[in-house]
Amino acid sequence: MTETVAAPGLTREEASTIALAGGDPDWLAALRETALAAYREAPWPSSTRDEDWRRTPQIDKLDPASYAEPDSSDKGELPLYLSDALKGSMAGDEVSAVVITDEHGNLEPPTAVESTASTPIALPLAAGLASDGEVWRTVAGVVTPPGLRKFVSLNTVKTRGGACIHVAKGEKPGGYVRILNGVSGGSLSFPRVLIKLEEGASLTVLEEWISPDADSSLLAPVVEVELSRGAHLNHLIFQRCGDQTVVQSTVRALVGQEARYEVHWSMLGAAWQKSYFEVLLQGEASDARLTGLSVGRMKQHYDVQTLQDHIARGAVSDLLYRVAVADRSRSVYAGLIRVEEGAQKTNAYVQNRNLLLSPVAKADSNPTLEILANDVRCTHGSTAGRIDDNQLFYCESRGIERPQARRLIVEGFFADVIDSFPEGNPRESVRGYVLEELQELARSGALAGSGPAA
Repeated sequence: MTETVAAPGLTREEASTIALAGGDPDWLAALRETALAAYREAPWPSSTRDEDWRRTPQIDKLDPASYAEPDSSDKGELPLYLSDALKGSMAGDEVSAVVITDEHGNLEPPTAVESTASTPIALPLAAGLASDGEVWRTVAGVVTPPGLRKFVSLNTVKTRGGACIHVAKGEKPGGYVRILNGVSGGSLSFPRVLIKLEEGASLTVLEEWISPDADSSLLAPVVEVELSRGAHLNHLIFQRCGDQTVVQSTVRALVGQEARYEVHWSMLGAAWQKSYFEVLLQGEASDARLTGLSVGRMKQHYDVQTLQDHIARGAVSDLLYRVAVADRSRSVYAGLIRVEEGAQKTNAYVQNRNLLLSPVAKADSNPTLEILANDVRCTHGSTAGRIDDNQLFYCESRGIERPQARRLIVEGFFADVIDSFPEGNPRESVRGYVLEELQELARSGALAGSGPAA
């Protein structure tokens, strides 16, 4: 288990660094100090000053002083919510490694997963940094530098655990690595996940962000990905947090020559979330595919910001994000395709589709282009609307009652995103999670189409 050095509570303006078990490597301690200075210097986000926060008020939900500072002496057995998740639908023979983190740091899974790899592919953060520090000093704080955003700096300062995932040149291990990042007890957690695939390597990583219901906690993960030439990463992210949890996440990838990064996300929990998905296509003929879905109900708020940054020539990126909002929930999406000078032959697309299931649900969409090259193909599309009356009439004319008809239409709305997930447990799991959300909407009357739930 990972031990941590006790730290005083946080305020919005102040913070203090911690250290992993056995102390940080010198480079990590220096990185934490740099991040601490950046955190203190950066202003608190503002919905009136900062464009990317303009449609997401209630920023004080992120105030670290509102949450309990975890006490490393409280660490013990795996919490029940994590134990249940570990045994859930994602479990199976396909899992090659498991890493678990909560607000106290890394936790030991109850049973080890056998691996056929000659060296471990996935390790808890402290163990990974200790065993292969020279690899990770070119990833941690480099892919996602501390000054990028205030909460990236805070994660660097306060991370107590996470994962190091490294695949050597040409290796293509079967199955997938499973990461569980959780938080509970009204606390705050800053997991850090580092992923590095060497030339020609490939891997599937399944990451879960979870917390129990009725728990006002903050989960703020940062994920850094570096893909060398010809590498291929399939990155699956499932956010299934409790109904009072706040999530603020950053996922950022550097994609090398002829490498391919696929990220698929499913957001079906939490009371309030702001997430950044950013891909920097640094190598010629690199490729990025981003697909995601969200289902909002009650007063949930989802804010997703994406960046497809084309730096090298001949790169391809494609994004599809589908959202359904019911009751009084709200979705905010802003997607930027940026093509740098010299990134000729770029081919990029972003598509955001929003389905409004209530007269008072809201969906804001703002895809944009910033193009500095002249031989490119970049397009974007965005829609927001209610269930099509013709589709509804077609179903009802065949004896399907209105709530069930609306549910079938919503299922079909998400079908292409669900089918983009890898076959097997991941795809069936996301399909099951979406169906559970639709059942909750049906039980509350939100699929009846008559108005917002009370």
